[in-house]
Amino acid sequence: MAGNIDREKKHPLLGVYSGLVLTMLFWGSAFVASKMMVFDVPPEVAAVLRFGLGALLMMGILFRRSAQPIPQREAWGRTAAVGLVGVAAFNTAFFQGLGMAPASDAAMIIPTLSPVFTAAAGMLFLGEPVRLRRVVGLAVSVLGAAVFFWGVLTHPSGQSTRVYGDIILVGAAGCWAAYSIVSRPLLARIGALPATAWSMAVGSAVLLLLSAPKLAAVPWTRMSLSFWLVLAYLAVFPTVIAYLFWMEGIRVIGSGPATSFMFLAPISALILAALLLGEQPTPVQGVGGAVMLFGVWWINRS
Repeated sequence: MAGNIDREKKHPLLGVYSGLVLTMLFWGSAFVASKMMVFDVPPEVAAVLRFGLGALLMMGILFRRSAQPIPQREAWGRTAAVGLVGVAAFNTAFFQGLGMAPASDAAMIIPTLSPVFTAAAGMLFLGEPVRLRRVVGLAVSVLGAAVFFWGVLTHPSGQSTRVYGDIILVGAAGCWAAYSIVSRPLLARIGALPATAWSMAVGSAVLLLLSAPKLAAVPWTRMSLSFWLVLAYLAVFPTVIAYLFWMEGIRVIGSGPATSFMFLAPISALILAALLLGEQPTPVQGVGGAVMLFGVWWINRS
């Protein structure tokens, strides 16, 4: 017992870091699983199915575990903002982008550019110190992004649709960066579980409004078992469990350090995309992605 206590004192953040690593593994798989969903249903429908079911599960956990499941009135404005940016806007862009671009593109763009946007916003708008190391890291990441998109533009097949999809995915990365920044004060005020559950509920309600015209056109009775299994996996692991780990990580160590863990997500995503979808980035894209990852690591290497 004494040994366990000593280890906890010595490594107080071990649980937080482990949760963030698991989150990145789950989110890496979510790029592939989400792409599999948009093969069967429109992007808007895929988004609301994943997060609508996730929100129901999260609210059940909240009301079962929390002594005060309903936030105070003054927290509702920021809760709505977090839900609109981090759930509704992000997932609208994410699934729309996946509908036009490969999962491997999404796996490189979102986890690498989100930390870049977060670090840039911190220095430009949040009073964070402008250090040479961070500026160099941002410049390297932007260079890598330019190389990556050059690889997309010079790809011989389907480049027009793919480029549009990648541009939308860049927007999703910006939404995720804003979500990471805006959510931190909310987490400090009401805690990770209520903040996650209620923001997910608000965002899912907006997604439901956006997807309503297309929900009725889906042939639900003809959907395969594999579709429902993929949906169940997405709702439970990359959505509920991963979001809880993520919000707790932001609460404890901050949005910048937590976002730096996102460089782990492309690794598992690219492996799964190759194995399950047969997707392989071109050599130029691979170089650009590696440069982006290096820039993100350089920004957050401390």
